[in-house]
Amino acid sequence: MLFATRDGTISLFDIAWSGQTETWGGSRTSVGTLRPMVTAFGVRPGPLEPPLVIEELRSRLDGLNEWSRLSCVEQKNGLNEANKVRTVEMHIQQNDGLTWRQGEVTMAIRAGWRYATNEDGYNRHISLQDYAFVESSFNSGPMSFLDHFAEQRKVANLMVFLFGLPLSFREHNLRDELFATSASKRPEIEVVSSYSYRERRNEVPTTKKLGHPLAHMTQIGSEGLETWSENYETWKRFILPSAGALGNPANFIEDLIVSTSMSIEAAGGIIGERPGERETWSRARNPKPTTATHAFRCLDVLDARWPDPIADRVSLARAVANNYNDVKHFDRGDFPQHDESHVVSEVNQMIVRLLAIRLTGKEKELLAPYRRDGGFHEIQQMLDAYTLSLDKGGKWKRSSDKQL
Repeated sequence: MLFATRDGTISLFDIAWSGQTETWGGSRTSVGTLRPMVTAFGVRPGPLEPPLVIEELRSRLDGLNEWSRLSCVEQKNGLNEANKVRTVEMHIQQNDGLTWRQGEVTMAIRAGWRYATNEDGYNRHISLQDYAFVESSFNSGPMSFLDHFAEQRKVANLMVFLFGLPLSFREHNLRDELFATSASKRPEIEVVSSYSYRERRNEVPTTKKLGHPLAHMTQIGSEGLETWSENYETWKRFILPSAGALGNPANFIEDLIVSTSMSIEAAGGIIGERPGERETWSRARNPKPTTATHAFRCLDVLDARWPDPIADRVSLARAVANNYNDVKHFDRGDFPQHDESHVVSEVNQMIVRLLAIRLTGKEKELLAPYRRDGGFHEIQQMLDAYTLSLDKGGKWKRSSDKQL
């Protein structure tokens, strides 16, 4: 469907109709709502019936500027004898960034720019946008918006693990010859989709919050991004619960515990048996792995140096499992103490975030600081503030020297 407005015509695709027929003045009229799955701010010449397929989709999302550290702008300032800026030179060109293969898709992260001027009777404004975007194109030819978006979401989910924050898609633009104009054979046309438009309402994270990812794009590289995509399908049951939880700005601590524990259970099942894990098995006549076993397996492959009060691997695995089960099962009595759940939620988040790095194949370089020095300063501060430590059975102990 084409929708004509004063500012131009837009194209609506994959439209869902919901409504009813009503009688007005003796005639029957249909009244309802049209909900397009994809809206393109341009016109595709020709018949309206064919579904929208896209040659290339470019998307912008939170954190990509910081993570990629790509820019289109080189700036030189000319100084006078008083060391004050007298001239500014700016050289602007697209930065082709990084390209990799993601199955049958060619992916890229590039930097782009936009330039605009505005002038009235008083002011003259010059505006320059310098931004990074993720780009996808299928080797087999044009595909649907959802196909492109699913591939780009894989990159976004990795970034959610690395930043440990909700990151939202803010903008999509297609490039396709079917939208050719007299000015361009492959114009950039903005696209809004029901799959992502709600994300635009989320608060944009501050640059301060985005300042400390576990790794930047250059540290992961094209090889790491390819490895992540190769592991994605096998590890989907690990990736999706935690990416959803870390990416939800309205989560409670208990939500984080349940979702990250689901990921830990999935990861433990994929990792398989590890030396020393049988201490965490059930004590039944026929012992078998438990929830604590899956947590132990994750802790063992990470081999990180956790703060001293929770350094024992078996004890920490049991504490993670105990808290998860106490939160999940209604017949376990009251919810765990808030301070205990707070610590476990932070531990769980670090476990899944570090495991995500492992799925890029870059664990040797990027996990080395956590194996050598620990680096879990926030968790250490929480343990000190709450005066918490673990006993051998994974039960929390509180220091008698301080009142909570």
